[in-house]
Amino acid sequence: MKLLFTYCLITLLLCWSNPIISQEQDVAFTGNIHVSGSVQPIANASIQLKKGKIGTSSNADGRFILNVPSQFLPDSLVVSCVGFETLVVPLTASNKERMQLTLHPIVVKLGEVMVNKRDGLAIMKEVIARIPQNYDTTNIRLTASYREYIRLKDDTINYNESLLDIYKTFHTTKTNQNQIKILKGQKLPSDDHGDPRFYNWIKNITNTAYSSLSEDVQPYTEAPRSFMNANNFRYYNFDYVETIQKDTSNLMVISFSPKRSSKRALIEGKLYIEEATLAIVMCEWRLTPAGVRYINRHGKGGIGYTIMSAVLRASMDFRGIKTVINYKKHGDKWYLSAINRYWDVLIDSRKRNMKAIPWKGHFSMLVTDINTKDVKPFTNGVISPASSLNNEIRRTANRASWEDATILSQKVFDTLKNTETNSAKHDDHKPDSDIIHISNRANGFTYADTLRGMLSAPRTCYDVTFYHLDVDVDLASRAIKGNNKIKFKVVTPFKRMQVDLYANMPIDKILFKEQSLPYERVHNAVFIDFPEVQQEGTLQELSIFYKGTPQVPDLKLPMYGGFLWDKDALGNPWVQMVCQGSGASLLWDKDALGNPWVQMVCQGSGASLWWPNKDHQSDEPDSMRIWITVPQEYTEISNGVLAHKTPLANQKMRFEWKITYPINNYNVSFCIGKYAHFDDHYIDNNNDTLKLNYYVMPYHLQLGKQLFQQVKPMLKIYEKYFGKYPFPRDGFTLLESPYPMEHQSGVCIGKAIVDSSSLIIPRVMWHEVAHEWWGNAVTSKDIADMWIHEAFATYAESLMVEESYGKAAAIEYINNQRNEVLNHEPVIGVYDVNHIHYNIEDMYTKGSLLLHTFRSVLNDDERWFSLLKNIQAHFRYQTITSDELIDYICRQTGRNYRPIFDQYLRYTGIPTLQYSLLENNNNLTVRYRWQADHPNFDMPIKISVAENQFDTIYPSSEWKTVTLKNMNEDNFEVDEEGFYIKSAQIE
Repeated sequence: MKLLFTYCLITLLLCWSNPIISQEQDVAFTGNIHVSGSVQPIANASIQLKKGKIGTSSNADGRFILNVPSQFLPDSLVVSCVGFETLVVPLTASNKERMQLTLHPIVVKLGEVMVNKRDGLAIMKEVIARIPQNYDTTNIRLTASYREYIRLKDDTINYNESLLDIYKTFHTTKTNQNQIKILKGQKLPSDDHGDPRFYNWIKNITNTAYSSLSEDVQPYTEAPRSFMNANNFRYYNFDYVETIQKDTSNLMVISFSPKRSSKRALIEGKLYIEEATLAIVMCEWRLTPAGVRYINRHGKGGIGYTIMSAVLRASMDFRGIKTVINYKKHGDKWYLSAINRYWDVLIDSRKRNMKAIPWKGHFSMLVTDINTKDVKPFTNGVISPASSLNNEIRRTANRASWEDATILSQKVFDTLKNTETNSAKHDDHKPDSDIIHISNRANGFTYADTLRGMLSAPRTCYDVTFYHLDVDVDLASRAIKGNNKIKFKVVTPFKRMQVDLYANMPIDKILFKEQSLPYERVHNAVFIDFPEVQQEGTLQELSIFYKGTPQVPDLKLPMYGGFLWDKDALGNPWVQMVCQGSGASLLWDKDALGNPWVQMVCQGSGASLWWPNKDHQSDEPDSMRIWITVPQEYTEISNGVLAHKTPLANQKMRFEWKITYPINNYNVSFCIGKYAHFDDHYIDNNNDTLKLNYYVMPYHLQLGKQLFQQVKPMLKIYEKYFGKYPFPRDGFTLLESPYPMEHQSGVCIGKAIVDSSSLIIPRVMWHEVAHEWWGNAVTSKDIADMWIHEAFATYAESLMVEESYGKAAAIEYINNQRNEVLNHEPVIGVYDVNHIHYNIEDMYTKGSLLLHTFRSVLNDDERWFSLLKNIQAHFRYQTITSDELIDYICRQTGRNYRPIFDQYLRYTGIPTLQYSLLENNNNLTVRYRWQADHPNFDMPIKISVAENQFDTIYPSSEWKTVTLKNMNEDNFEVDEEGFYIKSAQIE
C-alpha cells in the first residue's frame, strides 16, 4: 500500500521462456481446509512444518499442496488462520492421501461486564502511534515462498512458484529499496495461441513479488492514498465490530469503509488488532466502486499500458482487487507473514473477438524465515522490480506434476553464506591505499577541483575557435595515441595558458609555431608557457601530442568514468566513447554472452580524460575536425559529417569527420564496431531536407529499420515544440551502442534494439535525441547548471507521450517521476569546482516536474510552448547560466517567477500548501498558505471549487481564506497532478 495501487500496474515485459530444467522430486502432501461443521472453504490459511521452515497457504477454494523433502520427515503440519483454532497434524512420508482438514472457529467468552461501545477511530490512532514499538523499523532479511497464478477464462496463461531471498526495508527510498533474489523456481509452460505479443502482455506483468511487499500496511502511514494516513481518516468510517480470539490472544476487529459516497475512500475492509499490544495481526481489504473507477483511470500501467493497449488493440478493466495481509510475532516485534492478492479483470479486444473475457490473478507470498542481524543490501543477483517474475524464473516444470495449489518445496540453507560470500569474490573493491577522493558537498572540494571547474585567468585569457583531434585507437593494448591542434583567439594578453589533460596521459610535446613549449602539470591541469606575450585579438594555434591508457571506471563511484570494453553478439570488439557531464572516457564491460565490448563513457570525469582541451563547458569551439584511426575491418562513428575515409599502413583506416557547429567537449565522441549502415531523409516544416544516418549491428538491421521508423515523427514533434533541428549541415545520426548518450549529431541509444518479440518503449531515444536541443544547442556554462540539459530532455519525453497518447497519459507519465526524486541536495550544484560526483538524478526528475509545474502556473499552453521555442531561438549555440535562463523567462512572461525556480532548484524542500476546512451548511471555508524555504514563495495553485472543477488561488506565506459555495469537505482537492507540491490539512 505504498502509494495504493501503484503495485497494480501492468507493464510491457515481453520476454520469452528459458530452457527447461527438470524439477527435483519431493513428497507431495495435498488437502482441503474448511470450516468445522460445514463445507465452507478457508482461504489464506497458513500451512507450515513445525520443525522445518517450509510452508504454503491455501487458495481461494481452501486447497493446498505442500512438497516436502523426504529428509524433513517425520514432522507435524501446523495449520492456522485468524479466527480459528490452530490445528497440528502428524506428517509422515506414507501419509500422502488427500487430507480433509477442519478448523474450529474460536468463540470469545466474556465475563458479565458493562460494555461501552469502543471508538474505532480512536483505536486506529493508537494503533498507528504504537507502530514503532510493535513493528521492526529496521532493514530485515526474509525467506519466502511465492506463487503467481493467472488465468484467462479457463486457460492458465501463467503459473509459477519460487523461493525468494528478500532484503526488506521499512521505508523504501531511492537509496534503500526492497531487493529480491530468486533462490529457485519453476513454472508451467503456456500456450501463446499464435499471438505471442498479446499473451506476453497479459501474462507477464510487473514483478508481483515486489508489489506484494508494498502491500505491507504498517510502514506506509504517510502514503498519500493509504487508509492508514491520518490525513485520509476523514474519508473513512472506522467501526469496532467485535473481539475474537487467536491462540491465546484477543483480537479487536475494526472495519473501515467509505463515508457517504466518498471518492477518496478507495478500499474497504477489516483490521484484526491484538488487544494487548495494539499490533496489527491481519488486514483484509477490497476495492470500493470508487477504487475500481480510480484504478481503471490511473492504475493500469501509465504510458506502458497506453502504448501496449494501442499497439495490440486490446484493453483491460479491473472489476475488483482483494488482498489479505498477515503478520506474525518474532521476538518482541511483528513481521510480515503472508500476503494473498486476488485480481478480477475483464479483457476486451475487438481484433480477437474478445468481449469482457475474465482475467483472474492470484498472487501469494508466505514468509518462512526472518533474519534481523547484520542485514545488508544484496550486492548481486537482484531481480528488477520492473521485470516479469514469470520471465525471471528459468526452470520449466512438467504440467503433469502440477496442480492449482502447488507451492515449491523449500530447503533450509544459509542464504547469507551461499550468496554474500560468493558475490564478494567477484567484487572489485579497490584497496584502502587506492581510495579515490570523490569531490562533492559531503566530501569537500580540493585545489584540483578548482583547477578543473573555475574560469581562472589562464583559461579566460583565450577563446577556443577550433579543435582538430587526431587519435589512433589500439584495440589490442587498450591505449590511444594522438594529437590535438587548438586554434584560439587571445582575449587578454598572456604568457601562460591552461589546458586540461589527465595526469596519467603523458604528453610527448607541445608545438607552437614549430617550437616546443615548456609546460607544468598540476593535477590534471597543463600550464603552457609562451616565449612572449600573446597580444589581445590575435589568432594563434598550438598542437599537443600525447598518448596513454585512459583510466578505467569504478562504477561504485558516482560519475567516475573510464574505458569499458565490450563485444557485439558475434564476438566482435565494439568501442564507444561517451562523454556527458564534464567530458569523456571509455568504459569496459561484458555483455550477457561474456564477450568483450568497448565503449567510452566519461560522465563527470571530463573530456580531458582522453584528449587535451580547455575542459570547461563555457568555451565551445566554433567548429571541429575529428580523425579516428581504427583497424580497417571496423567502422568508426563520430560527430558531424563523414568527410573522408583514408586507408593507412598496417591495415588501418582513418575516419575523418567534420563538425560545422559549436560543440561541447563532452559531446566529442567515437564509437567503433562492425556496423551496418542505412540512411534516409527528413523533410522539415520549412521543406528543408535533413540527412538521416543509422548504424546498427548487422544482425539487428531489420529490427533497426523497424525501430527507426519512429525517428521522423519524433523529429517533427520536437521541431513543433523546440524549433528547427539545430545541426542540419552536420546531419542527424542515430546508432546502436553499448551505452546511451546524446553526442551532438551522433546520438547513441545503447542496447535498445532487442528481439522481435518485444515492443520497445523508446524512452531512451526520446531523451537522448531531445538533448540535441537541450544540452547540445543550448548548453549550461557550468556543470552545476546541468539541470538545463537533463530537466528539459526529461520533460521532452512527456511531450512525446502527450503527442502520441494524449495529455492524460503524459500527466501520469511525468508524475511517476515523483518516486525518483531524492531531495537530498539542491538541483543546482556548486559552481567553479566541476561539482558532478554525486547522485544527480534530481536534475532529471525534479527538474522535469518543475517544468511541468511551471506550465500549470502559466495556465496557458500557447504561452508555454512559445516560451520553449523562444528560449531555443534566443540562446542557440550559446552556453548559459541558470540565472540567465530564469531572467529571460521572467522577461518573456512579464512576471517575477524567480522565487518558484529558486525554491525547486536551490532548496531540497518541496513547497507545502497548508489548509484547513470548515463546512457551514452547503458551503466550505478554506484557509490556506504556502510553507516553503524561499521567503517570497507565492506560486498560484489550483483547488477544486466544485465537483470535477478546478480554479486558481494565489497563496502566499500569509493565511488567506476563500469560501466555496455548494461544496463539502469530501469533494475538496488540491491539484497535485498539475503541480509538484505537497498538501497538508491542519486542524
